[in-house]
Amino acid sequence: MTVADFERFFDEWAPRWTAWERDNVGLQVGNRSRRVKNILVALEVTPEIISEAIAKKADLIVSHHPLLFRPTSSITSSDTVGKLVLTLAENKIALFSAHTNLDFARDGVSFSLARALGLENVRFLAPLKDSLVKIAVFVPEEYVEPVTAAMATAGAGVIGNYSSCSFRLKGTGTFRGGEQAKPFVGKPQKLETVEEVRLEIIAPRARVNDVIAAVKAVHPYEEVAYDVYALENTNPNFGMGALGELPKSMLLKSFITRVKKALSAESVRYVGDPGQRVRRVAVCGGSGSDLLHEAAAAGAEVFITADVRYHTFHDAKGRIALVDAGHWETEHSVLPAIERRLREAIRQAGDAVQVSITDHSTNPTHCL
Repeated sequence: MTVADFERFFDEWAPRWTAWERDNVGLQVGNRSRRVKNILVALEVTPEIISEAIAKKADLIVSHHPLLFRPTSSITSSDTVGKLVLTLAENKIALFSAHTNLDFARDGVSFSLARALGLENVRFLAPLKDSLVKIAVFVPEEYVEPVTAAMATAGAGVIGNYSSCSFRLKGTGTFRGGEQAKPFVGKPQKLETVEEVRLEIIAPRARVNDVIAAVKAVHPYEEVAYDVYALENTNPNFGMGALGELPKSMLLKSFITRVKKALSAESVRYVGDPGQRVRRVAVCGGSGSDLLHEAAAAGAEVFITADVRYHTFHDAKGRIALVDAGHWETEHSVLPAIERRLREAIRQAGDAVQVSITDHSTNPTHCL
């Protein structure tokens, strides 16, 4: 498999279009055509991670945090990031980063955090909004299946755990071709009536051009009639944070002990009554305190996240228990999920690529 193959794999799981607009995700360093034989998975790229990759003869590092986050005017050895980029390039090690797109993906950062804490019935806390459209295409009946398949391959028709979702309605279409037209049915300058199927499929807004191009590639008409409608639906396939339930309720004090153990957290900050019982739990890996109101509105008794500001603790007091378990601590549980998915993709491709999680903790903070 090549670097480009792994790019495509991540674009199916955690597509780039879901990332925040100012985020920098995808291939950061490397040659897309280069074959990959050894992958190292890490939360971020540090000198220690690169040294480990060199020692393990890795030719691809997959990280959560991007190394190149802001536009750079130069890559030199005089600054830390430039030195790391040069070391990667000199050792022919590609770097791919999945950041906020992995935060928003099913089985991504927040889902992995939820499962590390033993939550059940895990779903998105705040599904993405304003990201879907409905595409209606008018197709001769005998071409419905090829057109549907093409649209599905281009990324349309996915609703939750279901794919190739569509709705079909038979009707009558009319058209009159111009003098230079070459109609699939009938003759130019003659009003034609044709039995057609109105094929409706939901699609990500960012994939509209790809889906329409796929339709035109297999549709028999010279001019394809289609409509694109913006939807107000939330997107069940992508979202922020996660919500789930513990198998049974427990004291907040006991749950915090579980959090520390499950996440290898030396300490946590929290607000809430240690004696209150909790069962419904909201989580967001990394800096997710902006989801406090969504967590409370969802009926969660406790919200686990990181980088919580002082005034946010005040906002939570009396409404919901809020636990700041640390940034690295709430994100590193995604590494086994990345490893597992990569191994499955490699197995399906019938290739032999080694995948390992870093032996190093990249957590820069410690507690006394």
